Amino acid sequence: MPRQNSNADILLFIMRHGEAESLRVDDKSRQLTDYGRAQASVSANWLIDNYCQDRQIDLALISPYRRARQTFDMVSLDISANKTELCEDIIPEGNPKLAHDYVDTLFTATQSRSQPVERMLLVSHMPFVSYFLDEVCVIPSNSLFATASVAVVRYNVQKQHGELLAHFQG
Repeated sequence: MPRQNSNADILLFIMRHGEAESLRVDDKSRQLTDYGRAQASVSANWLIDNYCQDRQIDLALISPYRRARQTFDMVSLDISANKTELCEDIIPEGNPKLAHDYVDTLFTATQSRSQPVERMLLVSHMPFVSYFLDEVCVIPSNSLFATASVAVVRYNVQKQHGELLAHFQG
């Protein structure tokens, strides 16, 4: 889809990391399995086919946990991000309201620039992604996210909420 959002609308892609290995030492260090890497690639291709034909996003917020970073690494083989940021607010036990406020601040700050954020990817974990999706949408969906699934939200910056457009459960 060509970039034609109004300054008030942003496409927000909320993604759960791909399948990870079982807990061994600590949760933060869990790595993607080979299947998890393949899942992330499938989701990236779905985004390209449906929302990112130019293979670009403006901003990626990524949980600092290894499996989320590895998921983004797989996605970024096919989709480039103009800016990336590791974000401690989007870890599994993160506060969705706090993260929503942060995202709003980022969106608002970029709207006056010549290159505003039009598409943003957030890569995180359950249960955070489910709670965050409900936090940013007008109508809560109580969605569960399979590994490497992606919810697409048309987010209105002025109203500070969005509408769920699609939920890819690869």
